[in-house]
Amino acid sequence: MIAVESLGKRFGDRWIFRGISFELGRGDRLIVLGKNGAGKSTLLKTILGLAEPTEGTARLPEGDPRNSVGYSSMDMTVYPFLTPREHLDMAGQLRGCAPRTDELLGRVGLAEATDRLSGQLSTGMRARLKLALAMQAEPSLLVLDEPGAGLDEQGRRVLDLIVEEQARRGCAIVATNDPGERRLGNLELDLG
Repeated sequence: MIAVESLGKRFGDRWIFRGISFELGRGDRLIVLGKNGAGKSTLLKTILGLAEPTEGTARLPEGDPRNSVGYSSMDMTVYPFLTPREHLDMAGQLRGCAPRTDELLGRVGLAEATDRLSGQLSTGMRARLKLALAMQAEPSLLVLDEPGAGLDEQGRRVLDLIVEEQARRGCAIVATNDPGERRLGNLELDLG
């Protein structure tokens, strides 16, 4: 499903990471560990083609990446003057897939907030909305950057279910500095 070979990223003279290689198949869930500044987010962006690699390659699942890849990260923002319903409707139109609005908002625990402005949602509720957007197109590859940040206990259970479901559909990469999130994976990559 995904193959990364000798991937490296350098900023100036400083290598953020180098020589990263792995393959993921259906059911695999790779946990990328490391402290703040270790390069976890940069690695994910480089794999996804959002940052140019200095060396190496990353092969993503076949198909349109708008639908074959789902991505959620802490640095992504939601539009404060759109509701969760409007976010999913708009994203579905842009991706050319069914919005699945009520289903997804129910699954992430936002059924009661469907029509509230996103700027009025708590940090944890916005994190749940980003999870719904990431899995909207039922991607082959789900990439989550610090997905547990801001989530309460119920939100962490939702995250567990999302990653478990993704393993049945495809594969996932989860970057975290929370040792408790190791439970989400069957493979690990430690960036130190």
